[in-house]
Amino acid sequence: MFAANRLRASDYRVMAVYWLLAAPIIGYGYVVQFSWQQAVPAILYNILLDTAAVYALVFVILRHLARGRGWLRGLLAFVGFAVGSGLLYFFGYDLILHNFGPFSFRRLLWAIMHHAQSYGVLGVLMMGKSYFDAQHRLLRVQKAQAESELKTLRAQIDPHFLFNNLNILYALIQQDREEASHFLSCFSSLYRYLIRHRDVDLVPLTEELRFAEEYIYLLRHRFGRAYDFQITLHAPQATLHQRLVVPGTLQVLIENAVKHNRGGDDVPLLVTLDVHSGALTVRNRVAPKHTPADSMGTGLRNLRERYRLLADEELLVQRDAFFTVTVPLLPAQPAALIAS
Repeated sequence: MFAANRLRASDYRVMAVYWLLAAPIIGYGYVVQFSWQQAVPAILYNILLDTAAVYALVFVILRHLARGRGWLRGLLAFVGFAVGSGLLYFFGYDLILHNFGPFSFRRLLWAIMHHAQSYGVLGVLMMGKSYFDAQHRLLRVQKAQAESELKTLRAQIDPHFLFNNLNILYALIQQDREEASHFLSCFSSLYRYLIRHRDVDLVPLTEELRFAEEYIYLLRHRFGRAYDFQITLHAPQATLHQRLVVPGTLQVLIENAVKHNRGGDDVPLLVTLDVHSGALTVRNRVAPKHTPADSMGTGLRNLRERYRLLADEELLVQRDAFFTVTVPLLPAQPAALIAS
């Protein structure tokens, strides 16, 4: 929590503001009880001693304990700090104010307690500031790490998409060159979509739905009637304009259904896509292919991780007689927040 034993500029500012507010109040008490000749040195000594005590406690002892370098040593250091600060409090003010009388163990305990009261407010203030500074640094580190992971994940989308569709194109070239040419034209359109959004974290749902329709068009040309796709909107069109998804979400989910499940002209595999105001669901009957597809599960795992990093949202995956993936629809954000 206390990451450094040096004072930052903001620490100096906080202490300066504190003493600007506290010094007149403390000084008034000294002036009422003692002469100006005693009050001024007492105020300056109060500022110096309390500031040094807070530095030793917050930036040295607690830092040592926070790093787990031995509780016994930390405890001994704290006891030494308490006794040392109590002695400085007692003898310093006795020298300046001449009102403490002879030294005794009882008076030492009294000095330790009164000095703790003196620097306590500033100590709590600086501990709170150190804690929030540490949390801010942690958030910056986590954000930088998340951005790095997102760049890595985005880089995996294009090769994945390209590899799978080039395989389809290769098969079409062997069967029907004219059809392959048409497929290539549509594929180029889809690939432009991914390239255009390769550095974007989120896209409007309406754009992703148009992309999905074009992708389904390619799949229908490739597989004929073996797979049937049904898109149903359960939310007003105006609502869909205000929802965002990770680009390529539907391509991954639809491709996943086709890749792992068999369909046939007599009994086509139905893949449904239901869009609600807060989520979309892709669902298909589980009908494993006789020869399992060569897959490492990268697409779905990649997608799940991107939603977790971007919005702390989880994809819900359910497998029984049907394979169902529910994707959260994220609220619209300013464009500056969409682009990374």
